[in-house]
Amino acid sequence: MSAMEPPGIGGGQNISIPHGGPIYSPHMLGRLTRVSEFESSVVEQLQNLKAEIGWDSLDISDDEICVNDLKIIKEEDLVNRAFEEALKDAQLKENIAQKSQEQSCQSSSCRNQSAASSQIKNDKLTSLKSTSFSPKVRSSKTPEQVPVHFPEVILCLEVYHNRRTWSKTQEFLVLGRQFLTEVRDMIYCLTDEIMKKAGKHDASGYFLVEDVFCNDTRDPYAIDYCQPIFKWLEHSRNVALEKWEFIVAGEQQQHQKRKAFLDSNEKLQLPHFKVVDMQKTRFCDLGFRLGAGYLYCHQGDCKHLIVIRDMRLIHPEDVQNRAAYPLITFQSKVRFRKCSVCNIYKATKVTVDDKWAQENPCYFCELCYYMLHYADGSLLYSDFSVYDYLHE
Repeated sequence: MSAMEPPGIGGGQNISIPHGGPIYSPHMLGRLTRVSEFESSVVEQLQNLKAEIGWDSLDISDDEICVNDLKIIKEEDLVNRAFEEALKDAQLKENIAQKSQEQSCQSSSCRNQSAASSQIKNDKLTSLKSTSFSPKVRSSKTPEQVPVHFPEVILCLEVYHNRRTWSKTQEFLVLGRQFLTEVRDMIYCLTDEIMKKAGKHDASGYFLVEDVFCNDTRDPYAIDYCQPIFKWLEHSRNVALEKWEFIVAGEQQQHQKRKAFLDSNEKLQLPHFKVVDMQKTRFCDLGFRLGAGYLYCHQGDCKHLIVIRDMRLIHPEDVQNRAAYPLITFQSKVRFRKCSVCNIYKATKVTVDDKWAQENPCYFCELCYYMLHYADGSLLYSDFSVYDYLHE
């Protein structure tokens, strides 16, 4: 994989993952919860179901309790049985008609027509049965084999673009007992690549989940991004309260929330923010709300919205190798701009405040850039800025 290629693209093999988790609806938030709370709640429900249906006599230990064990018939078996029942009468009638037709028609053309008709029917039945029961994802090849022990919770985590905040760039399946740094190392952002190319890469970064700043301090030269924020909170408390009210209430409900607070004579208080080390913090150590937008910040001021979309127990059809997680289930396609001059080749240069360019900024392929700006190997003018263009 090249240095400019997002993780998860190329290599690996397609694997299936089961559907599951709560029903997700955008802009609707769950209550504050934790992985341990969810685990204990689901395991308790399984225990109650076990007692209700009288599984005590089966002598099944707690470690063997599994959601899949509660299914008497698999979904695929149910669908196949439904197809068989629905097509049973039609098949019988067609067989009778086919036998009668074969007896009266001895020519090869007639037999070919009958075979084609049967093949069309089988193709239709196959197409109906071939509905995918689980999405396909690409698993990275890893020599490690670390078993996942039940109970284990899987979180579905989404990462959004730093500028096109409505555009999802990645989606992961993450184990509840994984460290936050394992996800951070899998997040792809073009800003990281640009800073590396410029020799100004900064290993610092943090996640803000509820009231907890999770700082990545693995690098000895990492900067604590939280300190300027805490100083601003201390010296600009009124402005911070207004911004926090906007965050809590949301854009559409801000006015109603403010009126409710005024009517109840209650003052909104800033949370007591805490700071932890990202490399020592697991997802199960944090409290979060499903569907809520949290913050990932890196390279100084490059910010991404992250959303924990849903949470469920691990399923037997899930990848059972802990080393394979975080598992990328979605990766946005890399977008390349074409040259603004020839509109044929991919852009490799971008100029700003270029007086001879038709746009500002303007994108050039290698050939068009040198044809416009150079003559006999010499730069014609230099009162503009030029940068290597990667992709978006």
